[in-house]
Amino acid sequence: MKKCIIIGGGFAGLSAGVFLSNAGFNVEILEASPKLGGRAYSFEDKDSNSIIDNGQHILMGCYKDTLRFLKLIGAEGNLIFQKRLKVNFLKKDFELFTLKAFPIFYPFNLLFGLLSFKAISFYERLKLLKFFLKLHFYMDKELSKLTIREWLEMEGQNKNIRKAFWDFLAIGALNTSTEKASAKVFSDILKKIFFRGNKAATIILPRNGLTETYCNNSVQFIESKGGSISLSEQVLEIKINNGFASEIITSKRSIKDFDYVISAVPLYMLGKIFSEENIFLEPNLSYSPILTIHIWLKENNLIEDFYGLIGSPIHWVFNHRNHISLVRSDADEIIEKSKDEIFDIALCELKKYTSIDCDAIKSYKIIKEKRATYIPSNDILNKRPSPKTSIKNLFLAGDWVETGLPSTIESAVKSGRLAGEEILRIH
Repeated sequence: MKKCIIIGGGFAGLSAGVFLSNAGFNVEILEASPKLGGRAYSFEDKDSNSIIDNGQHILMGCYKDTLRFLKLIGAEGNLIFQKRLKVNFLKKDFELFTLKAFPIFYPFNLLFGLLSFKAISFYERLKLLKFFLKLHFYMDKELSKLTIREWLEMEGQNKNIRKAFWDFLAIGALNTSTEKASAKVFSDILKKIFFRGNKAATIILPRNGLTETYCNNSVQFIESKGGSISLSEQVLEIKINNGFASEIITSKRSIKDFDYVISAVPLYMLGKIFSEENIFLEPNLSYSPILTIHIWLKENNLIEDFYGLIGSPIHWVFNHRNHISLVRSDADEIIEKSKDEIFDIALCELKKYTSIDCDAIKSYKIIKEKRATYIPSNDILNKRPSPKTSIKNLFLAGDWVETGLPSTIESAVKSGRLAGEEILRIH
């Protein structure tokens, strides 16, 4: 039985491990931290005795690789699936608007949903619909020269439409401002969400914490196939001889009994673990942060699972019943503020949009993920590396690898599969 060492236990590493274990390989995952999940995990908040995520994550029905992965490890029951797209938005003074697919056949269910979205005027809804109808007529070459903002303005998507619709979709999907992100990348996402059937546009939420959602099931699956997981074991160096990875030196041991290696660590960490300098030159990636504010309430009167806040510096409120999570994507503007300053912003927005005030709050916790995702700008479109490397038995996985997707859970999971498939081709 061939053996593969996988470095990194996030979505990409676990996906690769599950894929290869299922294909009959002996897999060992090395994770430097004492927990799995990478940038998508849960932990116990000791002050509240609650399980919370390091940051709120959602899936969508178009996440085909992720859903196949979760089904394989028996984790589908850990998810809450929408039957049809439904997103609730709030304006100031508690004004509620709902964007939802109608209970009719696709694609008219989405078409009538857009035409009924009363957060914008009927004329603006027609402009929005016209944009979608023109989507397939754009050439990739043309879009790769535009930012999302330039594209939207060119198509008459005014400030009100952008604020009530496009900013949520673009910034939420890409964790990047529309002034920086590539129109080409966004176009690809829109086609996957809105032109792949009814289920593609639906939103899927974890039922419990992220670790409980997929990490535990992945471990059970890999171990059931004879594989193993090693936590708190940092890879210090990978030695290369004659074009092959020949030895892995960790904080605990030296490993030589392997056939293949998949590195599933973030790109900025990759160059630190190779014995030869400049084997991997990092593309000029810039990163964008995500800010999450978990708040425990004395009484929670919110009804829906999540809300978008139109015109607010806080983009989303997720309702976990025992607490709420406020999320700001593309959080450069506020990520360096103090915890007190961030909490004051969150409290001000909650009062404007939901009537929740200071007296209703028991406690809070702020989590900053400063390098949450890379920025999918036009200048890096063709610079992402493939899973295959010049080292014959070494492969790459991670949301930054060339998958045709932006820096999402789906990209991470797909990259793990692609790395595994490269191994199968030469096996």
